[in-house]
Amino acid sequence: MRGLYLHVPFCNKVCDYCDFSVLAAPERLYAEYVDLLEHEMEYLHLQFPDFFEKAETLYIGGGTPSQLPIPLLEKIFNALQKNGVRINKLQEVSMEFNPESCSMEKVYAAKDFGVKRFSLGIQTFNQELLKTIGRSHFPQMAYDALKILNHIQNNDIQFNADLMFMLPNQTLEDFKQDLKTLLEYTPSHISFYGLQISPQTMLESKIRRGKLFVDESLYAPMYKVGVELLETHGFHRYEVSNFALLGKESLHNKNYWQRGEYLGIGPGAHSFINKIRFNAPMRYSHWKSWIKNGCKDSLYEKDILDRNAEILEEIWLSLRQAEGLDIENLQRKYDYEVPKKNLIHWYEKGFLDFNKNKIFLIGDGWLFMDQIVNDLSI
Repeated sequence: MRGLYLHVPFCNKVCDYCDFSVLAAPERLYAEYVDLLEHEMEYLHLQFPDFFEKAETLYIGGGTPSQLPIPLLEKIFNALQKNGVRINKLQEVSMEFNPESCSMEKVYAAKDFGVKRFSLGIQTFNQELLKTIGRSHFPQMAYDALKILNHIQNNDIQFNADLMFMLPNQTLEDFKQDLKTLLEYTPSHISFYGLQISPQTMLESKIRRGKLFVDESLYAPMYKVGVELLETHGFHRYEVSNFALLGKESLHNKNYWQRGEYLGIGPGAHSFINKIRFNAPMRYSHWKSWIKNGCKDSLYEKDILDRNAEILEEIWLSLRQAEGLDIENLQRKYDYEVPKKNLIHWYEKGFLDFNKNKIFLIGDGWLFMDQIVNDLSI
């Protein structure tokens, strides 16, 4: 499968935990960004024509794509089609929304442009926790956005929502209530992630200075209560942090985990083609200069994977998924035999299971994934 990812770097406010390539920018930059994006598309289309003309999924993420005005969103979709992307033929077209910019007008406009999967970043419904992590929306904005998305959902249109757990001062009951509240709006897909404390973020600084405290001992009980609650509502865990009703999995994200190829457009957007990972400059100003100077290949950040890196990646990404790791396929592709003796104690603990030529995580094995991956790797 081939996927296209388009990165919108703007947010109403940069969250305290965020380390992505985003910025809180004045609206005057939005039109400039779209003009630059058009130039980058033209360059990439010349370099990788198949990725535009034979793409199967499109994901517009950020940042906050819904921050852009409707005319600029329309301009982006027109530019994609001009460069060969057949929007109406794609298997999946996804776009991220934040509650504060999720209006009925914008949702219907996106739907008209071809979006069929809406992804809403909520993180929590708790006002104090939203304030603690520096989110710019209020709970009522999330409720209003969910009502809109619930209203337009049908066999062709679906929405998913993201939550976070292990937030500073968050209790087990807080997270459980967030999930219960979200389930009332009947999304077809839910993602939840444990808080990652990234260096050089506002949140990391507050934690380092003792102003906030994260209780890491809550990770396991919060994760497990989330899995159990979603399973009782018909959601299956198809990836460690992603849960869907049957047939409602994210095709674009599955392509990432299955090491399919993808092409990124926009500042810092990552690509993976011919076993090479690369991305344009991350900072908006550097990306702008790169485009103004002809999108020189020499300024790509590149990571050429060797055999060992590919094996590790295959093991790690496969075990993240419920489908598990095909050890015969691994041996066939890389002439690498998994050290089965390292699996025995995980199997005896009830953390791993086998089915023909596949191994996959079960029970608390999902919580020990990193250690299990280490035992399987070179």
